[in-house]
Amino acid sequence: MKCSAFGAFMVVLMGCGTVTNPFVHIKPDYSQLPVEAMRKVARDIEQAVQSGNRDPQIPDRDGIVVNTDLVRQSIRTRAARSEYLNAFLDTGHAMEGRDGLVYILRTKDYKKSTTSRERDRNALLIQGENADRWTLYEGVLKAGHFSPRSLSAIQEIFYQARLDAMPQGHKYEDASGAIVRKGE
Repeated sequence: MKCSAFGAFMVVLMGCGTVTNPFVHIKPDYSQLPVEAMRKVARDIEQAVQSGNRDPQIPDRDGIVVNTDLVRQSIRTRAARSEYLNAFLDTGHAMEGRDGLVYILRTKDYKKSTTSRERDRNALLIQGENADRWTLYEGVLKAGHFSPRSLSAIQEIFYQARLDAMPQGHKYEDASGAIVRKGE
């Protein structure tokens, strides 16, 4: 069976089944980040996104710069999409990965309970969400002039903030790599 370049790209981008991208799990480097300020910014952003607030007034603080066009736009589009993303996460067919991205759990139940068109729509939803998350992570990294080694720490901080803001019952990847539901 041959795989097209686009197909290979989508597998890498979206993940295959429940396996997350092993190249993203780099030990987070917190040495150059103002960690507490980053946690506060991440918490404010994730709460705004979860509530659907498309224009939150989140101040830059302690070297963390979020008031750039790219970062504000990623927050806006994530907030606009949050209702749809939450509805999909409610189904149990997706999860929050430890790397700060969302993954579709491509199980037999998922294929059985959805149509091809629904799966395509879900893939676009997740692809858009993950693209905006990358824009956010890299935008904060570049605007704050942090070392590229800090990217995985930024991802981890936002992941923790997202777990705190996510509704009960949504699935996520815990520290051991197991998929669990919040509140269970």
